[in-house]
Order: sequence, then structure tokens, then C-alpha cells
Amino acid sequence: MSREDGPDKLSLKDLPGHLLRRCHQISVGLFLEECEAFDLTPLQFAVLQNLINGGPQDQVTLAGRSALDRTTIAVVVSKLEGRGLVTRAQSEKDRRSKIVSITPKGRALAQSCAPAVLKAQTRTVAPLTDEEAETLITLLHKLADGNNAASRAPFKERKKAPV
Repeated sequence: MSREDGPDKLSLKDLPGHLLRRCHQISVGLFLEECEAFDLTPLQFAVLQNLINGGPQDQVTLAGRSALDRTTIAVVVSKLEGRGLVTRAQSEKDRRSKIVSITPKGRALAQSCAPAVLKAQTRTVAPLTDEEAETLITLLHKLADGNNAASRAPFKERKKAPV
């Protein structure tokens, strides 16, 4: 992280936060371009994929596994539910919990979209060699895991969720 022209001017091009924001914008743009035909956002795809991977789960657990805050998960699930891609039902074990399940239509859409998602990811790291891309992923894991507690929506893995 360098400074140009004295201590009053920071070089944005060398600030990790600025670079991460730019890379995120690029990654989202590539995702939306590749997945345009599926009409899914990256967050919607992540929620669908978490339901495929983890089965039905309460909305709080799904939020934690998707690293989304309470408001965002509610909006994402509501939009997916409106399209018939997920369902929400009251938990039999905890009446305060809503259990989110993927529908056959949601599973089919996520599975159809997966190759386009992978293509977007490949395009994101295309300027890197294979070794550099692996190193980047390792370092991103280290950054995300090491700073998880500082996140407004930390990743949380619950052992047993009410279903």
C-alpha cells in the first residue's frame, strides 16, 4: 500500500479494499452476463445451491451458510418463492422458524445454470495462470475466514437446525 505525492494522497490502486470492491464488481458483471438467460442473481444462485447442498433448512441457518444478513435472506427467499423456486413452511419443531426448501423447478434451474456460473468464475480468474488462480482462492479463503467476525453477515455453520 503506497502513497503518492505525500501523506495526503492515498493511491486507491494499491488499497486492498478498493481492489476487492472492483474485483467484486467485475465478478458480478461476468456472472450476470453469463447467467442472463436464467434471470438469477449471484445471491439467488448461492441460496439455491446451499439448499441443494444442505437440504431444507431454517431461514436463519440458510442466511448463515450464505453469509447473508436477516433482511437480505428474507428478500432473496421471497423473490425465489415468488418464482416457485423455493417454498417456505413453518417449522414443526420451532414455530418461530421458517423452513426453506428448494422446489424441483428451483433445482432444475440451478443445475441448468451451473455451467454458466462456472464459466463466469473461469472468466473472473482468466488473467491468472492456473497456479495463480489456486493461490488467489487460498488467499481469499484466508481473508474471508480470518475476517469473518468483522463481517456484517458472517458465515455461520450451525450444527443442527430446526426442521
